[in-house]
Amino acid sequence: MSFRMKTINPHPKPPLVAAPFDSESLLRGSGLRVTRAAQTVLELLEHNSQPLTHEEVAAACTAATGEAPDRVTIYRVLDRLVEAGLCDRRVGPDRVNRFSRHVETASGNTFECDQCHKVLALPSDPELPKVMGRLGKALRKQGIDTRHTALTLHGTCGDCAR
Repeated sequence: MSFRMKTINPHPKPPLVAAPFDSESLLRGSGLRVTRAAQTVLELLEHNSQPLTHEEVAAACTAATGEAPDRVTIYRVLDRLVEAGLCDRRVGPDRVNRFSRHVETASGNTFECDQCHKVLALPSDPELPKVMGRLGKALRKQGIDTRHTALTLHGTCGDCAR
């Protein structure tokens, strides 16, 4: 006769549920002051799939809070978020700054859609670091010292191509 004992895991894994976005902790963790404007802007960028211009951020803040924010405050908040690495600033071919939550990629390389300005992480490629290394070496021979190298491809995303 065989017996089966039911084993109980003393350390069950938590269910895979996305944690709610915590702008306050992100701001504090980055050494920034937690203000209503900073939290509102960071939350807007987190929940938008496309980068926003300063004007779009200001309009979204007005819609979210019911009152128009000070334009200079929005500029300062966006600058601080960029400096802290919480969001990215990209200048489009139209020379307009667009802001989005920082895209964390294993390679640091991204794709940006020229139509909607959505930014996506590029998949890792084992050859790419070698190519980037050769490019850095060629630049150093010309007297150019690079601190950081990253690749951004431009084109049209699948959503805009339809």
